[in-house]
Amino acid sequence: MKDNKQIAFLVLRIGLGILFVIFGIQKLQGGTATWEFLGGTLKTIGISKWPAFWGLLATLSELVGGIALITGFFIRPAAVALLGTMIVATLFKITSGASFAEVSYPLAMVIVFISFIIGGGRRVQTA
Repeated sequence: MKDNKQIAFLVLRIGLGILFVIFGIQKLQGGTATWEFLGGTLKTIGISKWPAFWGLLATLSELVGGIALITGFFIRPAAVALLGTMIVATLFKITSGASFAEVSYPLAMVIVFISFIIGGGRRVQTA
């Protein structure tokens, strides 16, 4: 049974890691306009200075955080960075009047990253 839990955690980490690497690459390719939009969502929590910087930081948290999830290294720090990004995304969606369907993805990721912070990195152990 323990092996199944470890394999399940591995599948979750790798699957989400791949998704976040793809998101990060797409946002990185979007350039300054994309980063300014992403950083601009911080107005939701009262931060309005340097939107391109904050947007690039969010982009890099998705890219590097995804790599961390895939490799299994630095899972907790990556989960903290991704949790912050997903909290802001959730709040932005809520305050912009998005439907629950649109809010549910970043909200679900908040729950997942909290569990990664609690559970940490789990390496699959072989016999």
